[in-house]
Amino acid sequence: MSINFNTVLDVRHEDSPIPTIRTKEALDALPSGDILKVITSKESTVKNIRTLVANNPFTLLQELKNEEGFVFLIQK
Repeated sequence: MSINFNTVLDVRHEDSPIPTIRTKEALDALPSGDILKVITSKESTVKNIRTLVANNPFTLLQELKNEEGFVFLIQK
């Protein structure tokens, strides 16, 4: 299943907690209903992004690991 996204945030070269902070900033800037694709290479960021989504009015549509890294599709 392919999900269309509106914005991509590539934080593969950032160390924790920067990917989580940048994800929150990007989601806050999006219009309601838009989808953000977040790509990270750090396994430590996975739990932080899950927690961010759980504690905010966002929806985690998809989480996977592929050749890009850890990929999240989050709807605001």
